[in-house]
Amino acid sequence: MADVKKTFFCIGCLQHMKMPIPLRGPLAWPFRVFGIKPSQMNPNLCTICEVMFTKVKKSKQISIDSTIMFADLRGYTSMFEASESDKIMSLLHDFYDTCSNEVWARGGIINKFIGDCVLAIFNFPIMQERHGRAAVLAALELLRQCVEKTWLDCTSDPNMCIPVCVGVGIHSGKTSIGEVGSSYKDFTAIGPVVNLASRLQSAAKPGEILITPQVYSEVQDIFPNLNPKTISIKGFKDPVEVYSIDQQVIMQAKEAIDRALGPSGGEKSDHASA
Repeated sequence: MADVKKTFFCIGCLQHMKMPIPLRGPLAWPFRVFGIKPSQMNPNLCTICEVMFTKVKKSKQISIDSTIMFADLRGYTSMFEASESDKIMSLLHDFYDTCSNEVWARGGIINKFIGDCVLAIFNFPIMQERHGRAAVLAALELLRQCVEKTWLDCTSDPNMCIPVCVGVGIHSGKTSIGEVGSSYKDFTAIGPVVNLASRLQSAAKPGEILITPQVYSEVQDIFPNLNPKTISIKGFKDPVEVYSIDQQVIMQAKEAIDRALGPSGGEKSDHASA
């Protein structure tokens, strides 16, 4: 599992307001009195970034280049129907923790937990140049952890355990990010980029990452021989061009992936030392 390097100051406040908000140490204590603490979306952000979007950005909604990643735990529904709830919840918590660490280590945020699915955003509030690459590396390490942890569905027959794996969809482009509604203060992402990433995740097979050409352009050095294919996506009139990173592709590109991920989990956010 990737090592999440904790920063002393909130990266989001530094980048967007040029304001050093301490997250840790004695200097952070006065801020805790006012409820300012590390965010649940990313431990290198503070709750100002999480719940005061309009005040920080001076707008209720902004349009920004970002990468959206949806990751879904496959096999969860059938397991929930056949197994004890405490065992299933333990597996789900493990999935959440693993996904969170891989996303945080590469400067992304966990925006939503939706049942057995995770929505992650890269390039906001923590800005970085190669956010599409960061999302793919997080997804690759998530799949690796899935295999190494050997999450299994042994509920129906202990002698016939079925691997429980992850399907991932990733897309990059202009995304509308901001507060939705008047009573809900946390920000989220909406728009066609989010919709397509979600649909790709639904179309992905267990152990497969589906990415768009925009994302592939940032990882072409890792997967130089990938050929695009077109698939029909529910809700989209025209077929969508995608690149598939499945277990066979991962095995063929193992050396390049290992170089990109590195011994401690790979390329980290450019601002990990803030």
